[in-house]
Amino acid sequence: MPAAFFAILTILTHAAFTLVLKGTVQLWPVGLAGTFSRVVTVCLLGTWILSRGAGWRRLRPGGRIRPLLVMSAQSIAINLLWFGSLQYTTATNVAMLMSMDLVFVVLIGAALGLERLTGKELALLPLMLTGMALLVGVAERDLGLHLLGDLMAVTAAAIYASNAFLIRRILRHMDEESVSLYNHSLSTFGFLAVALLAGEFRSAVATLGSPSAWGWIVALGCTAALSLPLYYAALHRMEVWRLRAWLLAAPVLVAMVEWMQGVRLGTSQWLGAALVLGGLALLIRMEMLSRRASCGAVAGAGGDSQTCRSCVTSVPSEVPLTPKGAKP
Repeated sequence: MPAAFFAILTILTHAAFTLVLKGTVQLWPVGLAGTFSRVVTVCLLGTWILSRGAGWRRLRPGGRIRPLLVMSAQSIAINLLWFGSLQYTTATNVAMLMSMDLVFVVLIGAALGLERLTGKELALLPLMLTGMALLVGVAERDLGLHLLGDLMAVTAAAIYASNAFLIRRILRHMDEESVSLYNHSLSTFGFLAVALLAGEFRSAVATLGSPSAWGWIVALGCTAALSLPLYYAALHRMEVWRLRAWLLAAPVLVAMVEWMQGVRLGTSQWLGAALVLGGLALLIRMEMLSRRASCGAVAGAGGDSQTCRSCVTSVPSEVPLTPKGAKP
């Protein structure tokens, strides 16, 4: 399927996950919410993998144990830094600084020679990031200087960016569901550590006995079971920076849902949403024009229509086009 299809589904499920997470953490402490919801996610992904194709044989890591362990360690670090930063800085700072992972993605991709942006594409990124800053209310809130919390959020964003390139490499040899299962299973220990260190099991006794609170946990786990494999499917088919730019639309969608629920958005926030969506529309337009030019060059060189159609899938050249396990 085209990469854009998975990117759109990723945006929708990321927005849904954000909304469900917001409701969940109003009832549960962060550590327990992450731990219990991941148990639900792991059970769902495990059942799905067991019921399809080669079953548990799909989980054989082969010679990729080390990358999987590094991926899981990065995931634990991201979660601990991300949620821990909220104790030392504002939620606005965290939201804005975490979106800066797009900058780190561009820098890492350029430094390693993995991804290259045109001048026009590069010019769109500051526009979209400015829109994100306005959307989270930077212009209307006291950001202050919360050095420790801000550094934690920036570090989490940098690890998140490098994690995407590592996962792209793993996805050359394993399918999205299996990598998601490994990631969720091993990163559970990060949330469990937070829950134990913060004494959340003792402080959440009343919540543990609430059926409605457990309903939020199940909803969060189910949403994550959809969101992460779809994100990996998009990541397998798109350049990292391009997917990250697309995902800036997820907070806009969340803001629109909350607006329909009665949350008031200021003028600057509407302007921010317009900048993000306008930048994304221009990015998609440039990509379409580039594909048409590539297909025209192929046709002019005597290439067939099948070669031209392959441009539409946006599969990066470094990703093997043969099915996993098949001989090239």
